[in-house]
Order: sequence, then C-alpha cells, then structure tokens
Amino acid sequence: MLKYWRLWILIITLIGALLAIFLKPQYTGVEIAYIHSDSPAKGVLQQGFIISEINGQKIQNVDKWEELKDNLKGDVSITVYEGREKKTYKFFVNNSLGIDVIDIDRTNLNFGLDIKGGTRIILSPKENVSKENVDEIIATLQTRINTYGLREVNLIPVRSMDGNYYIQIEAAGIGRDIVENLLSKQGKFEAKVSKPVFLKDNKGIFQLKDSYPIELLQNDSVKINDMIIDINQTFSLEDIEFQYLNRSGNELIFLGLAYRGEDIELVYSDPQHSGLIPYKDFYRFYFVVLVSEKGAERFARITSGIPSQIDMQTGQEYLKDSRILLFLDDQLVSDLRIASELGGKIYTTPQVEGSRETKELALEEKLRLQSILRSGSLPVSLETVSVSVISPTLGQGFILSAFYAGIFAAIAVVIIVFIRYRNIKTTIPMIFMTISEVIIIVGISSSGDSMIWACVLILNMFLVATAWWKKEEIDISAWLGAFLIPLLGLLSWTIDLPAIGGIIAAIGTGIDHLVIITDESLAGKKEEILYGLKDKIKRAFFIIFGAAATTIAAMVPMMFIGIGLVKGFAITTTVGVLIGVLVTRPAYAVIVKRMGEKKD
Repeated sequence: MLKYWRLWILIITLIGALLAIFLKPQYTGVEIAYIHSDSPAKGVLQQGFIISEINGQKIQNVDKWEELKDNLKGDVSITVYEGREKKTYKFFVNNSLGIDVIDIDRTNLNFGLDIKGGTRIILSPKENVSKENVDEIIATLQTRINTYGLREVNLIPVRSMDGNYYIQIEAAGIGRDIVENLLSKQGKFEAKVSKPVFLKDNKGIFQLKDSYPIELLQNDSVKINDMIIDINQTFSLEDIEFQYLNRSGNELIFLGLAYRGEDIELVYSDPQHSGLIPYKDFYRFYFVVLVSEKGAERFARITSGIPSQIDMQTGQEYLKDSRILLFLDDQLVSDLRIASELGGKIYTTPQVEGSRETKELALEEKLRLQSILRSGSLPVSLETVSVSVISPTLGQGFILSAFYAGIFAAIAVVIIVFIRYRNIKTTIPMIFMTISEVIIIVGISSSGDSMIWACVLILNMFLVATAWWKKEEIDISAWLGAFLIPLLGLLSWTIDLPAIGGIIAAIGTGIDHLVIITDESLAGKKEEILYGLKDKIKRAFFIIFGAAATTIAAMVPMMFIGIGLVKGFAITTTVGVLIGVLVTRPAYAVIVKRMGEKKD
C-alpha cells in the first residue's frame, strides 16, 4: 500500500477538502442580514443571528419567514441561535418587525454577491460635490474597506437626473452598523490636550513657547493677551486653537488642539505597537500613531509649564490635571493621562486606547479606528439614504444550472476520452482526478477550516516521511504538494463568477495535462523501444511543468495589480494549477504506471 503513497496524499487531501466544505453546525432557520433602525429588536438581536422560531412556529427558509412576518402584531416571541446558544426574546410590534433575513449557508463557502445576494446601501453627501470629490470619497472608503477586511464590496458612483451624486455600496453580508460606524463617518480626527492654569489672587501665567499673563474677570471670563475670553469660547494663540472649558476654584482649564487628521503620517498595526489586553471583565485595545513634526511641536507648547504629580495608586508621575483627548467626528474615543516626562517635549507617537466588553468587540473597534485614521477624512460628511437587502442575480437558479452544465460537460468529456482511448479503465481515473481537483479547489477557498488543513498537513508529512524511510520512489513535486497544498488551505476567498471561471480554466488545463500523461505513457511499440515507462512519464511531466509555470507566471501579476474580475480569476486559476501539478498529476501518474505495467 505504501508503494502508492502519492495516491494516498490525494485521497487525504480530498477528504480534508470535503470536510472543509461541509463540516459546519447545521441549524434550521434563517440568518439575520439587517435590522432596521426602527425595529423593536434593534440593539437586542444582531446581524448573523439565526432565527429558528417565531411565536413557536418553525422557520425553515426565507419563504416561510416572508409568509409569517407581515402578520406579526403585538407581542412577538422570537427564538434565535447566538452561536450555539439558543435564546428566546419577546418584542412588541406596532407596524413591522424591521428585520431582513437570508437563507443559512449550509457550507463554509463564501459566495459572492452575484450568487448569494447581499446588501445595497445608498450614501448621499451632505453638501454639493463634484465628480472629483466623489472619486476621492470612493478612494477613501475603499481604503477603509481594505483595512477593515471586508469582502466582496462594490463602490459605484451614481448621478441622479437632477445632477446630484450618490455612492452606491453593494456588499455580501454587510449591515447598517458597519455603514454607520465605518463607511458613512467623515473621519475627522482631533487630539486635544487639557491645559490647567493655576491662579493666585486671580492672576496666573499661560505658558506656551512664550509666557502670557492671564487674569480672571467677572462671570468667570478671563483676559489673556488683550483678549477677553468667555467660558466655551475658542481663541487662537501661537497658531494653536484653544477652548476655555471652565473654572474650578483657583484653576482654569483650557483645551488645546494638538493634532489633526492631516498630522497622522502612520498608523501602526504590528504587535509591538498595537494589541488587545484582557482586564477584569473587559478587553482593552491600543495602537500607536505617528504624527507630524508640526503636530508634535503643538503638543510640546500646550504641555509646557504644567506641573507633575504622583498617582498614589500606581506610583507613576503624570502631568497634573492634564489629559490627551482623542476625538473622531467630534466623538471622544480615548481619554489618556500624560506622563510627566512628556511635558514640553515633542511627542510624535501618541497612543490610542479604548475598551469593549468582549475580545471580538474590542478587535472590531480597534480595526474600525485604525481603518478610519489610516484612510484619512472624507472631503464631506455622508448620510445613509437607504439600506436594502438585494436578492442574488443568479442565486439558487445559477447553482442548479451550473450543476446541470457540469454534469453534461462531464458526460461530454467522458465520451470524448472514451472514444480517444476506447478503454473505460483509462477514462474513469481521468474523470476522478478532474472531480477531485475541483473539490480541493473549492475546499481551499472555504473559511474556518484551519484545524482541518492542519490535520491534513500532519498526515501528509507522516506519509511522506514513512515513504522516504521505506525507500519508496522519490517525487519532489509530490513532496512539495503534500506540504504546500494544506498550507494554501489556510487561505479563503469568495466563490463568484470570476472564481467559477478560474475553476473552469483549471479544469481545462488539468484535462490537457492528463491527456499528455496518458498519451506519453501508453504510446505504441516504436516509442517503447526508445523510452521506458518511467522515462515517458518524466517526459510528460516536463511538458506539464512548463505549461503550468507559464500559466502561473501569467496569473501572478493579476493577483497583485488586478482588481475585481481579474483578481478573483487569477487566484482560483493559480491555486487550481498548483493542485494539479503537485497532487492530482503525481497521483494519476501512479495509476497510469500501474496500468502500463499490467499491459506489459
């Protein structure tokens, strides 16, 4: 049995691919795709929850949901799966439940918008914009999307009849919460430092690069540099914008603008400068940003002259009554104390911090802030005009049609191959190899399968090591396939029309390669005089590897510089070719060699 170790590698990889596709908890119900803002379930249920029952009635699919939802009034009981935990919630419904759903994925495959469907969102600029402004908005949003790790998102500029511009977003499985918290945010970043000024006999010194006498007047107004400033009034001093916040006893508190969005030069995401830390009942996240020299100089001026004090709980020394406040779209996201050694110093690496109840929420908020800060602010703010769940353009009908087309194509290939070789024993292995290749490609594209492919890798390595120990035939390509293909299983991508096109291209390439191996191996008697069976297979593989290398060389640039259709096609085609030359072709060569030995 160990003699056919290359065939066993194929079988192990094939089983791993099937498990990667289908090994998933199965629920009966529908998946929440979007919860409207006026829904009574807003803030209670979440996108991704599985609704299994309404008022005790089982929900098998979207059709059953549509049948029941319009008649829901008054007290409504909804049973959902939150992960694997089943819970029941009760809501009072006036007009509509306000929940849109989709059918549950029964596999671990990520289908694209053209197959699965998704959400269509229309955003409108709050001001009049030009085509150049819209292009800038889309470029910024695309950066946020890429940083956040969203998949299958299409951004389309739309112009109405009256000349107004809109941004249409189409995405598979994206909800309003992402739109409100990430895409529709203008992203205006400001870092402000609270600056205390201590008075004696209603007079003090406002210290920046220079010193400015300050005097407390009636009604808590202050006079500084010949300016009369009231509480909450803003003013400018040394090209720094300040706000007079309040007075507490003999202490005045001002807020100085140290950093703006344009001052951010780099947002760190490496483990040395960012991370998550569990703390009591919540998780704290942090990451560092690199700011410009001008922003750092403003920070140094604002913090000049502030005395330090020791925190009795931690023993650390901080600037007294001074904090750095980080705002995003005028909302406070971080409130940090300032170490005493930073007072009056040029500080170019402020740290953004925050916390959330769970690790997942903390990571999501960290990614959201990093993506917005890295992308910069939008030229104008946006508002959500509409959000609607769209049905797939091809959907179930396309999958069924593709299945039928695949069956007919397979039958056609079987007939042609059988006519060519007039031997069913030659035809069946070729069809098996082609089907195996498709399954492995699809299995590698699935998500949440790292443990499965890790097990495949361990089994493959054990099999290769045993074959080497027993001094079986050495095959470098099969060794590389046993190691590389399970590692590719850690990837995942969207199965959409371009990906299906890539699978078809890989199948076509695979059939060509199998025919080459078969023709070279089962050649006539004149060929047998010149070449042995082993030499024929080597000659066939030389041709195959040359063709595969050419295909991969053409696809690799498309993966890195291509977008949309080109990128998805290139990834799937490349993976398919690698599976072919490193797993299925070596296994098929074993079968052909065995057939040739029996023929002799």
